[in-house]
Amino acid sequence: MSSLKQIKLAQKVAVQQQQVIGELETLVKDIERSEKTIIELKAELEAVNAKHQNRNSTREDIAYLTDLLKCANRKLAWEKQMASLQKRTPEILNHMSKLVNDPASPLDQQTYAAIIASLQRVQSAMERLQSVKAS
Repeated sequence: MSSLKQIKLAQKVAVQQQQVIGELETLVKDIERSEKTIIELKAELEAVNAKHQNRNSTREDIAYLTDLLKCANRKLAWEKQMASLQKRTPEILNHMSKLVNDPASPLDQQTYAAIIASLQRVQSAMERLQSVKAS
């Protein structure tokens, strides 16, 4: 029979495990949002270049540069988003690793499967983002 202290500890660990799964899912969504943003940004930049292809006046040059500046501001926001992801990801993975490798509180099969599935979604999202960045 488990003591009250052991039950409370098990509940605390279960909550932490669910939090890590939630953090991994949030990470996936943020990576997907970054992927979507860079795709939109590339399309927007192509549209700006096509729209302002034949500039003949200073006014047209200014319009082109204004549109480019808007793209640059969006890219700067995307870069900040990427920096945040790069900072958060190791922290989340480190926290997950500690929970998974804790001998005092082993994972149940369902939680283990959920963590593995979340990690696979993170990996897949990161691969898609990397391929978009490379193209």
